Amino acid sequence: MAFEGKDERTRNVRVEDVAREAGVSPITVSRTLSNPDLVKPETRERVLQAVEKTGYIVNTFASSLRSGRSSLIAMFVSNIENQHVARATRGCADALENSGFHLMMAHTNYSARLEADFVGSVLPLRPAALVFTGIVQAETTRSMIRSRGMAVMEMWDHVDDPMDMLVGFSNVEGGRLMGEHLGASGFRNVAYVGRTNTAGNERLAGFREGLAAAGTEIGFLAPMDGHEPVLIDGAQALRTVMKRFPQCDAIFFSSEILAVGASLEASRLGVIDRIAIAGYGDSPIAEALPVPLTTVHVSSYEMGFRAGKMLLKHLSGETVREKVVILPNELRIRRSTARRSHN
Repeated sequence: MAFEGKDERTRNVRVEDVAREAGVSPITVSRTLSNPDLVKPETRERVLQAVEKTGYIVNTFASSLRSGRSSLIAMFVSNIENQHVARATRGCADALENSGFHLMMAHTNYSARLEADFVGSVLPLRPAALVFTGIVQAETTRSMIRSRGMAVMEMWDHVDDPMDMLVGFSNVEGGRLMGEHLGASGFRNVAYVGRTNTAGNERLAGFREGLAAAGTEIGFLAPMDGHEPVLIDGAQALRTVMKRFPQCDAIFFSSEILAVGASLEASRLGVIDRIAIAGYGDSPIAEALPVPLTTVHVSSYEMGFRAGKMLLKHLSGETVREKVVILPNELRIRRSTARRSHN
């Protein structure tokens, strides 16, 4: 058989061609590529050399469909631009590295419709597991997944009825910690800016609870549920709060990118010493700001890494006794609020 060029080889080469080149049977080629430890080293070397020479490409999806076993893990990422979600995704990918499983990602942009569409598209590939950087939203999607009986990992939140396995943290607890801090520090004209749905609603509920413990409540609420926030949104939100709630002495932003944007704008407007600003997430920039930002620390990389390791344990046939892992929240108090403490 003549192999004229890489593109031509890729289109035409079959497993039988590799077997002929290596001087082995087609089943030996398949065994070498799927379970190399079961093949003698010298045979394995001949097959691999033949694969390289012929340009043969293994169609792992087709192999999965034939065997019913898959090396594919499908990951549905809520927002790849969010650095905390990105770090959790990286942690999961690092945990799966060199495991024999391949991570395929789809961006859902917090959309239940997109999530359902992507899940429906990937299920025919019979993935070994599904991973979500959030809680599966729609009951119809949950039912569709349950009907396949596959491993599922949810992250980023805490619910009483996870589909299968979960590694996350309590948004309610994180919000409560911030509410307790601002309330105990003597702030009485407090605003909340950010999401009021999904995880944002959990943070808001916890924040209200924490403030109530100090005998205060939210004086101004600015929902931001329409799109993923950027820095300029935080700056605009600060100006809105100052205009509509001029007595404001503290603002809790449910997203750290909003808090960073507001902090920079407060410095520009010369009000950084008058209004306390706090965020959620604890990205590296939070501590690097001219006025370091008080925030709730989220162990996003660890969350993804532990989720990946838990999945691998399950997929290797081991018993996962602790199927729900809740990572602790940690309040990082810095100058953006501590220096205004009224105590």
